[in-house]
Amino acid sequence: MPDYPFQKGLYETGNGIFAYLQPDGGWGWSNAGLISDGDQALLVDTLFDASLTRDMLTIMADATGKGADDIGVIVNTHANGDHCHGNGLCQHAEIIASEASAAEMAELPAPALAAIMAQAKTLGPTGQYLVDIFGSFDFNDVAEKHPTKTFSGEYSVEVGNKTVELIEVGPAHTAGDVLVHVPEDKT
Repeated sequence: MPDYPFQKGLYETGNGIFAYLQPDGGWGWSNAGLISDGDQALLVDTLFDASLTRDMLTIMADATGKGADDIGVIVNTHANGDHCHGNGLCQHAEIIASEASAAEMAELPAPALAAIMAQAKTLGPTGQYLVDIFGSFDFNDVAEKHPTKTFSGEYSVEVGNKTVELIEVGPAHTAGDVLVHVPEDKT
């Protein structure tokens, strides 16, 4: 397997499967994936705010010809906002998450994060910590869209001729973490 640099961008890992990397990988700087086959595409996670997600979707469209309107399914691997706050930018997509993740997503919506960040500078050392880790993100510019399909255990979805298996392994990082597996591509 090729050695991919940890630089911002889209990297094809093989057979219509792409990884979107977003250094530095710290708090909120999550990665995402794109699985495509024929004219269909599935996005694995969106990013922490709409601006970051828009940039990612533009890069994906430029590289693959699959833009936001071409993505039929988004899988949110877990409930943290850096994996789901851009869901609404893919207006035609079905959003799939585990039942546990969907419930957890509702606990801390983007407006609550925006309100916390608006007051962070008045909260002493704790507020400064929040500014340090989340100050680069705009929680007023979020395109939230909650899951339209939930499952427990395992679920599969077709993307062109590819079967994509969703396997709930939580609680792990959050209450309902999901692995995304494409068996025929060993990914």
